[in-house]
This record gives sequence, C-alpha cells and structure tokens, in this order.
Amino acid sequence: MKRNKYLELQNSHYLLISHNFLHHKSASKFLARNFRSLKICSTRTAVLRKASQIMQFRNSKASKGSSLVETLIYAAILGMVAIFTTDSILAMMNSYSHVKVSRNLNASISVAMDRMTNEIRMANNIDDAGSAFATSSGKLKLNTIDSAGVPTTVEFFLTGNAVFVKDSFGLTEALTSSSTEITNFNFNKITISGVGASKAVKLNLTAKAKNGRMEKTENFYNTTILRGSY
Repeated sequence: MKRNKYLELQNSHYLLISHNFLHHKSASKFLARNFRSLKICSTRTAVLRKASQIMQFRNSKASKGSSLVETLIYAAILGMVAIFTTDSILAMMNSYSHVKVSRNLNASISVAMDRMTNEIRMANNIDDAGSAFATSSGKLKLNTIDSAGVPTTVEFFLTGNAVFVKDSFGLTEALTSSSTEITNFNFNKITISGVGASKAVKLNLTAKAKNGRMEKTENFYNTTILRGSY
C-alpha cells in the first residue's frame, strides 16, 4: 500500500517536471487528458515515455507551422520567377517585332532606291515640265534610252502611300510594298556649272512601317549624277 502511494507521488512528481519543462498550452491539455493513465504507471520508464509523447506532439505542431511558412516562401519565390520570365518573354517579343519592322522597311525602300538611282544615273536629261520638285508628293520624269538604244522616258511618282514607276509605254509598277507607307517623296534638281557641267537629282524619302503596335519611321537620302548629262 505504501509502495503504491510512493509510486503515485513519484509519477506525479515526474509529471510536474515534464509539465514545467514543456511550457506549452497544447502539452498541458494533453497531460490533463492523460493524467489518469499516467497515475497507473508503475515505473519511471513509463512516465518518461509519456513525456516523450508530449514532446512529439509539440514538435508535430511546430513542424506544421514551419511548413506553412515554407509554403509562403516558396509561393513568393515562384511568383518572382513567373514575373521575371514573363518580362523576359515580352522583351524578346518586342525586340523581334522591332527587328521585323526595320527589316521589312529597309527591304522595301532599298528596292525603290536602287531602281531610281540606276534610272537617274543612266538618264540623259531631266524633263522639267513633267517633274515636280521641292514638294512632299514629288515627281521625276527622265529622258533616257532603253536597252536597244531607243530614246524613251521613265517617270517616278507617288500615288496614295506607294512609289510607282511608269515607262514610255504607260506600264506602271509599284516599287514599295503595301506594308510601307511613304509620307514624304521629295526631289530637288542640282545643276553643276563649269567645265564638264552636269546635272544631279537629290532625293529625300520618308517611309513608315507598322507591325501590330510596333511602328518605325525612317528617312532616306540619295544624290545621283546623270551620266548622260556630261
């Protein structure tokens, strides 16, 4: 009888030590619920086992809190990575659109400039009456010869937003693409006096191209001497 009371007091003593050691509300509730089962324990090992269970219960609660914090951190990191990736993709798309617009614009204007330069260079004279100088909707008419050596005319003019060329037979051909808009088509006649006097044409052309929201405007200049004029 005395031994049982001694064990009961000893168990209560260990229980009090474990309770003071843990200092946790959840652990206190757990001890209160299991106090009756602890009283029937007959050895110190059983009490320590119960204390170990309380510690495991407390650790499981703490681990759940840590998992929630970690989840929030992972979500924040994932959000930052998603934002960075999206910005990078948008920057690449804008860069590609800019390059595409510039390429289409330069390709279209290069064809027109090359054709006009070659025709001006091979011309004998400028038809002043059929030309319009110093205007944004200019016109240039050249007196030249064809491949068979027959005298003919070549005319460059602006219709709508495109540059056209017309020969002496009235055949008309567009020199710029439909995706390119010509906003300025200006010719100026230059006469070089002195020995071996000659003539030249200065061309000032402004073109604009669009691709979705991307838009690019560029100026093109060229001065060509008429070889047949000297």
